[in-house]
Amino acid sequence: MKIEIRLTGSLHAEIVRDLGRPHPFAAERVGFVFGRAGSLAGGGNLVLLNRYHAIPDDQYLEDETVGARIGSKALTWAMQAVYYGRPAREGIFHIHLHPHQGKTGMSGTDKREIPRLMPGFQSVGREAMHGVIILSRDHGMGWVWLPGRKGPVVAGAISVIGKPLGIFEAGDGK
Repeated sequence: MKIEIRLTGSLHAEIVRDLGRPHPFAAERVGFVFGRAGSLAGGGNLVLLNRYHAIPDDQYLEDETVGARIGSKALTWAMQAVYYGRPAREGIFHIHLHPHQGKTGMSGTDKREIPRLMPGFQSVGREAMHGVIILSRDHGMGWVWLPGRKGPVVAGAISVIGKPLGIFEAGDGK
């Protein structure tokens, strides 16, 4: 199944700027980006990302076993934003930055921890696509859970629309 993720250059810049800030104790920052579903010409699904929510410093939990762990208050906020935003059918995407150049993917911790968020996201946004986006300094990868599906589909591309235009193609998706 073909899936593409698109966002504006200004939204991408806002996300990268926020995720690049140091945190008092977490090794990295995470956030939520929200998007609506669309269709691609010729078939397939499109996710149009439209807004970003930075996780406040006090909603991170101290946990040396992961780069960052957020508490239930942050997760509840994101799920309520989608639930009470009906009928917008927005999806929730967990997003964070791996601070290196080139293609990126999920770390072992990412693979173990982040997919466990999806059932909760799907419970409040049953008709929406939800997922995970991991950015590097010049690339990005996305995994999208379609409505009613338990496993992800790797996004074929993430397109940053604006100047400069960026298209991050998936490659092997791992």
